[in-house]
Amino acid sequence: MNIFLFVTANEHEREAFEAKFIREKECFISAKTYYMGSFGNYPAAYIHMEEQGTTSPAATLLVGELVRELEPIAVVMVGIAFGSDESNQKIGDVLVSDKILPYDSQKILEDKIIYKEVPKEVGFQLLNAFREYRDWDYYLSNSMKSVVHIGSVLTGSRLVNNYEFRTQLLRDFADNKPIGGEMEAQGIYSISRLHGISEWIIVKGICDWGYNKNNPNKEKDQEIAANAAVDYCYHIFSRSGVFDSLVKKNKIKRS
Repeated sequence: MNIFLFVTANEHEREAFEAKFIREKECFISAKTYYMGSFGNYPAAYIHMEEQGTTSPAATLLVGELVRELEPIAVVMVGIAFGSDESNQKIGDVLVSDKILPYDSQKILEDKIIYKEVPKEVGFQLLNAFREYRDWDYYLSNSMKSVVHIGSVLTGSRLVNNYEFRTQLLRDFADNKPIGGEMEAQGIYSISRLHGISEWIIVKGICDWGYNKNNPNKEKDQEIAANAAVDYCYHIFSRSGVFDSLVKKNKIKRS
């Protein structure tokens, strides 16, 4: 099917995405609701998971079933993440993954931690499209312009809310220069690879810094981050012809 599949996992992500998504049809898979419609200039399917972390068995199963049923052109995870550099990033900046850095699988030695997963490269054509951010003008509530950062994104099943742990991760993966971290990318990668989907990407707004998450601005910062990430996705998918070659390639593949 010549559609793009979008996935969210947080209520602020859902609200932000549904504000831009044109819903045309309500569908079900394993009794879970998903929607068919359009996003920007392209046909799209959309599913919202009820919990963060698509490495969880229930979430992985549902998204996997949907990918198998729809055979989408690409899978896009859009939402919120923690940033890695408070001095050069801000709440509401957008992180675009060029690769993901899984950290769950570890070998813990006396003097160091060895991470067993290698970095995973995102879809080539999606990344090319998402690199074109120069004409995107999106201003946050404080009148500052949201900035797009492209680079490696940490991913793991743990909700990172500890300064020492976040700092250790950034130190351990310093060679890859992480721009932030989140919880769903490993699941999206695994599902896409299992079903032969080479085009996948993670696009997330910065809502915190991996510590002190329970501050009074938590909900507002998550809303700001989700809206920025979705707006940038919408900007890319609204560019005329940007994914036409990808759609054509998928049609030939399926014929």
